[in-house]
Amino acid sequence: MKRALHESIEQDDMCLPEAVSRDLLVAEVHAWARRIGVEDRLREIHIRPMKRKWASISTRGRLTLNAELSSQPAEMRREVIVHELVHLKLNHGAHTKLFRTLVKAYLAQRAGLAIDKAPSPRQSPS
Repeated sequence: MKRALHESIEQDDMCLPEAVSRDLLVAEVHAWARRIGVEDRLREIHIRPMKRKWASISTRGRLTLNAELSSQPAEMRREVIVHELVHLKLNHGAHTKLFRTLVKAYLAQRAGLAIDKAPSPRQSPS
């Protein structure tokens, strides 16, 4: 069942409804981790309330997502997930030119979208 869920997400090009369950959010993360090439480095996924961030990731592979992310639009979830996984791919937290280029390339590759800055968790998305 888990494999079928991952495959259906890839087939639908990550076009999920606006609000998703925790399981689907985790499935989105795994699908993107596989695409970006960090599936083997992603060790833990935690979903919990966060006051100031949408997500964070450690160089050891612990991804923490803001619980409010599951109620955000699919495009925003993609941007947050890809942003964090590219940090893991590059093994650093800097927003270098390479980092920004990779984030844009991964998002454009699957969705044809330009990345804008995501609103803070306390602001509603534009």
